[in-house]
Amino acid sequence: MFFKQISRTIALPLSLIFNQVMPVAYVPPDWKMAVMTTVYKTGASYDCCNYRPISVTCVISKLFERVVANKVRHHLISNNMLHPAQHGFMNGRSTCTNLLESANDWTFYLQDKHQVVIVYIYIDFRKAFDVVSHKKLFTVLHSYGIRGNLFTCRLCIFFTGRTHCTKVGTKLSDFLALISGVFQGSVIGPLMFLFY
Repeated sequence: MFFKQISRTIALPLSLIFNQVMPVAYVPPDWKMAVMTTVYKTGASYDCCNYRPISVTCVISKLFERVVANKVRHHLISNNMLHPAQHGFMNGRSTCTNLLESANDWTFYLQDKHQVVIVYIYIDFRKAFDVVSHKKLFTVLHSYGIRGNLFTCRLCIFFTGRTHCTKVGTKLSDFLALISGVFQGSVIGPLMFLFY
């Protein structure tokens, strides 16, 4: 809320900082620190598996991530790199729009007297964010044409050298290096997972 209320005042200084950071391939260490907090999902509250980790990062870092994520998303859309059936992590699309589109397609097939076979596959992506290999992610990004300052400065350097700690109540654990995973709670995380 604070940044929204002072947006007119802070926009110019932030744009100057962002423009200085990009060409020199530098990301301030504070932007790469995250405090992992847990959010209760469902089930027994005493079971650790029923909590989802959320990465709380620097607000300025998230604003910068949004700028970069918009550029990367524009690159994907303008170069027609996304399959039209992609609904996850897309603006205006969701699991609901995916189901509606599927039901619509099935209805047309049935109206035209075609057979429809529906195979239901349940894939659990709950832990998928945590196991994304950074090295493989960088290779995939490079193959999609994400290179130069954008890749070197923001994506590669932002993912390497990240540290995180866990917060339980008011207690913080020691900071440890994040060696894999696309951190949840970030702006660019879902887009990187989509690439992966």
